[in-house]
Amino acid sequence: MHQVTYISYGEGTVDIVLDSTSLTEVSAPEFRFGDYSKVVTSCFTQKELDRISKGDNAELTFYFVVSDEAESEAVYGEYSSAIEENEVVLGKLNEGIYVDIDATKTFENGEAVPLANMSSDIDLQVDIPLYLVNEDRAYYYLTNNMGEYELFEDSTPDADVLTVNTDTLTSGLILYQDSMESLVDRSKKGATISLQHVFIGGIVCLIALWFFIDFFHRNPRQ
Repeated sequence: MHQVTYISYGEGTVDIVLDSTSLTEVSAPEFRFGDYSKVVTSCFTQKELDRISKGDNAELTFYFVVSDEAESEAVYGEYSSAIEENEVVLGKLNEGIYVDIDATKTFENGEAVPLANMSSDIDLQVDIPLYLVNEDRAYYYLTNNMGEYELFEDSTPDADVLTVNTDTLTSGLILYQDSMESLVDRSKKGATISLQHVFIGGIVCLIALWFFIDFFHRNPRQ
């Protein structure tokens, strides 16, 4: 897939190029952004945005390569460990496809600069391959940021589209889960939680308990 979107910013323009290829027999899915104008303001610094606003032209290029296996056995082992940690809370998670992401930003006649982090969250959307689509199935994206793994749930649950809201463009693995494999009640909005949420919730409970005990210690019954 090759897609180009032209965004005007002041007197200048930004070309947003999305290229996706597949290393499998199945064609690469389509990738897109929820808000292309926000992509522009999130990927360039304020100084760079001022240049564009005054008439400079720039380009953002995103390369997506999908495959059905990890780049190495070591990386596969790391993904497996991260999946197992999240399965404790969410239930069984099944491997879908791996996604390798590279991004660059370039000014006219300038060199391409690697792009990984953005100044604010953006919505990255990907069409789920038809062979992975099933009724009442949830999708997740497990990111790999230089060995640090984080699980994102679909921010706009849909039968065939996964939306990830993030400020970091990193490679990852699309996971899926059928309702009978889940340990949480999907019928309740916001029921799906992550290990980070459980950890934070536990800390909050402990702090509340400490205040409760301290209050009665300072104010004993007469």
